[in-house]
Amino acid sequence: MTVRVYTSLDTGAPVLTGTRLVDRVKLILMACLVNGYGSKPAAGWTIGHQHADGFSLGNGEGFINLINSGSSAYIAYIMETVTDGSTALAAGVNRRSGVWSDGSPSGTLQYFYNPGFIGSNNLHWLVVADSKTCILMLGAGSSTADLSGGNGAAHYFGNYLNQSGLGSFCSLGGYSSSGGGALMNSTGMMLRHPFTGVVGQGSDARYAVGSPSYYGSGYAVVRAQLVTGRVQGVRAGLVGFGAAISGSSVASGTVFCGYLRGLVADPVLSFAAPSQVFPALGLSNTWQARVTPFTLPDGKQWVPLYPHVSDLGFFVSLDEADWG
Repeated sequence: MTVRVYTSLDTGAPVLTGTRLVDRVKLILMACLVNGYGSKPAAGWTIGHQHADGFSLGNGEGFINLINSGSSAYIAYIMETVTDGSTALAAGVNRRSGVWSDGSPSGTLQYFYNPGFIGSNNLHWLVVADSKTCILMLGAGSSTADLSGGNGAAHYFGNYLNQSGLGSFCSLGGYSSSGGGALMNSTGMMLRHPFTGVVGQGSDARYAVGSPSYYGSGYAVVRAQLVTGRVQGVRAGLVGFGAAISGSSVASGTVFCGYLRGLVADPVLSFAAPSQVFPALGLSNTWQARVTPFTLPDGKQWVPLYPHVSDLGFFVSLDEADWG
């Protein structure tokens, strides 16, 4: 599978219109994942359904369904199949969002929030994807690389790597309401139990992006002191919470569930703000550098994935070996 990078700086990139976050994200994802643009072919996803207030895209193993939640947010759902696309949230098999699943009377959903992205101030976006996984980042509102929580967001969806033969479709990042979000937040969900492959995951199953850095707070406050030749990329993992997943009755108990495709982190740089990280890597402290690939001394290409200063920072490797 070919890994492709798409950015707002590309020739022929989609022009963003509309006054709702979900509409602008739809324009980006349709262009990158389904239709292609300019000289860039699509990543190879298909349309599940389209509605005025939502849409779904599939990779052959599951569907991501994004629906409108006010002008500044969208809610993400996943499902195995779409059976009726006449509503924003499609009818389907094994629908999930956050801790909610079909049959649950209620439950916290997975929201993505970015009011800055519906404006016009230094809008920028990044998609790195193949036919099975998509990594999306949105940014706005700053001339430098540092963004506040209301101006940046990232969303990982599609497949991750776990035991062979088990379902691996997930959606990671976001928040439990329409007021914030981070990759490290445990509001993600997956279609199947990571260790058994069954649908049932308990009533409190939650998932997040796991960094090699220890964190007790998401705030990037540690100044990076690192030369380029010492960058240590470590594959990011998917961590799970909940009694049926971790085996612990402690709500914060976590277990490593698998590797994320393409996502890497440096244990030191994950905690630092991009205004500190980018110059250490020879990059400019600008919003353009946030969506521009760069080359490491060993020849590998990465692109930054620093959603905002209250989230951990990552990189997306463009080396296909890091996607398998």
